[in-house]
This record gives sequence, C-alpha cells and structure tokens, in this order.
Amino acid sequence: SDSPAHCPSGERLCSTEEATAGSGTYIRHGFIFSSLAGCLEKRSEGSGLSVVSVVRDAEAQLLPDVGDVVTCKV
Repeated sequence: SDSPAHCPSGERLCSTEEATAGSGTYIRHGFIFSSLAGCLEKRSEGSGLSVVSVVRDAEAQLLPDVGDVVTCKV
C-alpha cells in the first residue's frame, strides 16, 4: 500500500490546473503550496479536479495553525 507523502511547510505541490487547494494549503502565482508540515492527501471530488490537502501528523498537533495567536519570548 502507498504510504502518504510527507511535505514541509512552503513546498510547491502542484499547479492549480491540476488540482484544487484544500485545507493546509494556499495558492500563489497559479501553484498550490503547503501551509504546514504534514502528510499530502489527494482525493477526487466527482468529475472535477482532485482536491490537494495537507494534514498534520498526530504527534505534531501541538504546533500552531494559520491564524492562531501565539505568545513567545526572545
């Protein structure tokens, strides 16, 4: 069986002509990029384009998500 592909945050995944951006991704200049580190998922949605998503590994759930407010000390 195929194991899910791991990708780092910011990795270019594919063109917007090949798929639709799902959760954990963003679009820039006609390409879909990963917005977080995790497992790449591609699923078909009817007769349209596949949806590309990036899902975090279970052990990485403590990382902040896009839009979260964080407090830090430097």
